[in-house]
Amino acid sequence: MVSNLYKFRFSIRVLFIVVSALQTNLTLGQYHNHFYCGHELHMESNEQLYPGYRQRVADYFDFIQEQIKRYPEAARSNETLKIPVVVHIVWKNEEENLSDEMIKSQIDVLNEDFRLLNPNRDSIRSQFKQRQADSGIEFELAMVERVKTNANFNLSLTGLVDNVKRTANGGSKAEDPKKFLNIWVCKIQPIPLIGGQILGYAYPPAGLPNWPDGVAAPSPELDGVVIDFRSFGKNNPHPVVVNGVTLYSEGRTATHEVGHYLGLRHIWGDGGGIFGGLSCNEDDGIADTPNQGRQSPFDCNKTQNTCQDGTDDEPDMIENYMDYSDQLCQCAFTKGQIEHMRMVILTKRSGLLSNSQDIAVSQDKIIIIPNPAGNFITVRHSLHGNNDSVQVKISDMHGRKVYAGMTGSGTVHTLDISGLMQGMYILEITDGDKIVSTRFVRQ
Repeated sequence: MVSNLYKFRFSIRVLFIVVSALQTNLTLGQYHNHFYCGHELHMESNEQLYPGYRQRVADYFDFIQEQIKRYPEAARSNETLKIPVVVHIVWKNEEENLSDEMIKSQIDVLNEDFRLLNPNRDSIRSQFKQRQADSGIEFELAMVERVKTNANFNLSLTGLVDNVKRTANGGSKAEDPKKFLNIWVCKIQPIPLIGGQILGYAYPPAGLPNWPDGVAAPSPELDGVVIDFRSFGKNNPHPVVVNGVTLYSEGRTATHEVGHYLGLRHIWGDGGGIFGGLSCNEDDGIADTPNQGRQSPFDCNKTQNTCQDGTDDEPDMIENYMDYSDQLCQCAFTKGQIEHMRMVILTKRSGLLSNSQDIAVSQDKIIIIPNPAGNFITVRHSLHGNNDSVQVKISDMHGRKVYAGMTGSGTVHTLDISGLMQGMYILEITDGDKIVSTRFVRQ
């Protein structure tokens, strides 16, 4: 339990941040935004509640980049990665109880944007055209949970609206966050003191693989994405209106927040704090996104260049989903961003793939649990040969055999892999003339 003194100190800290951000935005003038992603506020609040949180998120980002360098074939594979989605509609007033059609429209937008099927994909400027790509990531609606509530989901000086994720607080309990992307949709109240509107936020992947014993960490059931109901779906009939400025949803708030959920940072690197003040010395960690000094102010200014770096200078990539540009202008993830998201799915969020693998296990497939793995793994496969034993082979990503042996008959086997170095491997099972294989990560 957090002490009252700690809560007081935390409240004062966040109050200082909010007031400082307000002063910064008044100074910036034309860069003042009315709408925000809650990513940086989430990072700050969790850092205060769980000291070391920022560093663990940063460490995992660095780990993913290292895995991409070591195993580029996995990050750049053409294999389609399917993510099952659970949408929680937590509503108080009838307008917040979005229709099934609106939910479907949001899943459609996610699939269009991540598979480069979005109608505006060709509007990207020529200098960025070759960086745009199909991520191969798809989303499947697994279920919809509807909860009528009497609760309000208020931003406060102690953090974001995670009470929407708890039944006891008037929210909706997550379906297994290891196996499902949970998206909560509710009415998020405006930012205190400022009146700006946070459209959504997400929990980025953190920890490798888990927090040490005795160290406080966010509860696993909080993992997922939260979206304001007015920013969910395409052509939502309820626009967000703040200080006389109206924002109509194109469904790309979810695209942006799922990018965070899969490990991406804002394109400007969040060096300027919660509201994105000028900071050309910070970076989003992705090599093929241009250096950008601050967020775009929800416009479509293709001449914007917030960091002028000399001879190799490039304009801001306002077409990127991880900026704050007008949603009608956003049309691309870069290849570097895609590699990062795919590697996150193959490592930290590999449990998301288990649902589709469970369905396909009768079609010559194999499942490894857990993945990422520790010293032991459980292997479940679909082969039903007539042999008394099956052959198991593990190879590294260069094709070198690092493990070989025989196991008993049956379709479930436990293997000791404590002798393997950290990294990504390919496990192959042979039963007679049938062979199945898949990848896993040893941590």
